[in-house]
Amino acid sequence: MTGNRYALLVIDMQKEYFREGGFLTVPEGPKLAENLLRLMDVARRRSVDVIHVRHISKNPQDATFRAGSDTVEFIDGFNPGPGEPVVTKTRPGSFYRTDLKDILTRRGIDGVIIGGLMSFMCCDTTAREAHARGYSVHFLGDATAAIDIGQTAAPTIHAVVCAVQGMVFSQVVTTEQMIDILQGETPAP
Repeated sequence: MTGNRYALLVIDMQKEYFREGGFLTVPEGPKLAENLLRLMDVARRRSVDVIHVRHISKNPQDATFRAGSDTVEFIDGFNPGPGEPVVTKTRPGSFYRTDLKDILTRRGIDGVIIGGLMSFMCCDTTAREAHARGYSVHFLGDATAAIDIGQTAAPTIHAVVCAVQGMVFSQVVTTEQMIDILQGETPAP
């Protein structure tokens, strides 16, 4: 890596998005989880900080992400490792009223890698927040995903988010490209 000290933000890899027949079940969830697990493994081996973000609703009546329900638990393989902080948020942005910025500052982080769910909501919002705070942002195009919204299909929504991210807020990369960057095989832009 040249120039940046990265943190991998693993956003909302929670059971809510992987429930069979659930309202928010992400069709591409298993594939993005596979990619994100590979990147987490490389990040851990390269001593890149891994920070887990989870969403828990403040409203006990909410149908999704309800505190105390099993839907807010991380899916298999995504439990934090030793020394990996967990940031709990109640809004789409991972910086909003959380200690994420303090964690990044204490660890000397100046670049974030965004992966997880959903591309058009929490990942997009967090990438925009990070950009506004001066962080270098890498957005994982194949380790983020969307769901259908009305008549608009998930792949279309995801493609638009990646296009906007790449134009303004972040560098959109694949898992393989980010692995190469972390291993020093490709210079970080």
